[in-house]
Amino acid sequence: MITGKFFRITICMFLSFFCIMKGDLYSASGVEDRIVCIDPGHQLHGDNTHEPIGPGATKTKPCVSPGTRGSISGPEHTVNLDVGLRLHGLLISEGVTVVMTRVTADVQLCNSERAAIANSAKADLFIRLHCNAGRSNSCFTLYPALTEGWTDDIYEESLKAAQIVQEAYSSYVGIPDAGLRPRSDISGFNWADVPTILPEMLYMQNTDHDTKAASPEFRQKMAEGLADGIIKYLKTLDSDTSPAMSIKSPSSPDVTLSPGTPPRSWEWKISTNGSRPKAWIPSLPAGRKTWKQPRIFARSI
Repeated sequence: MITGKFFRITICMFLSFFCIMKGDLYSASGVEDRIVCIDPGHQLHGDNTHEPIGPGATKTKPCVSPGTRGSISGPEHTVNLDVGLRLHGLLISEGVTVVMTRVTADVQLCNSERAAIANSAKADLFIRLHCNAGRSNSCFTLYPALTEGWTDDIYEESLKAAQIVQEAYSSYVGIPDAGLRPRSDISGFNWADVPTILPEMLYMQNTDHDTKAASPEFRQKMAEGLADGIIKYLKTLDSDTSPAMSIKSPSSPDVTLSPGTPPRSWEWKISTNGSRPKAWIPSLPAGRKTWKQPRIFARSI
């Protein structure tokens, strides 16, 4: 006969073994020291102020557009942000350090500044979340075209990441895969010094996509599909892989690393400096590659 005391001891031993095994599995996941920068595309108000599409470029594009919208799901920037926040939680649960370019709609961040945030964070992947305008029944992922002096340092890894994330996302959410598309005219690519991709997650004027995008359950599914692809990509990286150290800076640098002791949680701050915002990302403590607590909340100053 199994006594109550023996039963309790057996259960405690089982739970201890389970926790140890769970910890071993977690530590072996291979992504704990990785950094992902999530950029939920667009914002509440567009900014038609033009910026160079890359370092030294004479061609310019609007700083940031407000994006498209669905008749049911609403503005694209809100869908992108909701999926981005859900993706943040999923990656954090896997041990990934996550940097958000924005956590609210009412910000003012040009595309070059968003890339500078990813650069400053030395992200292993800079993922820019978007939905497309149109009625097609498909999804696809943009990646940087090979441009000497701009993207030649990130081209191969960006292409690899795009392939892995696109396949995982399309398969998971059930939206037909329209493949990959290189782009040479996207500021957020050309200013980046870290691997970067831009999934066009769905088409907002497609009635089925629009209906799904309005659903919290489907937004969660979108985030899960992206997380699956991101984790798969991060696991392909060598242990000594690190982003390029040379940082591209816009002609009027607006993104810097803040000095001093980092706050207890990751946060970025926006303050008005004349007509342009300024964003800071706290630097990591000496000898630390990651912070163990979740980073997400932003505050305005």
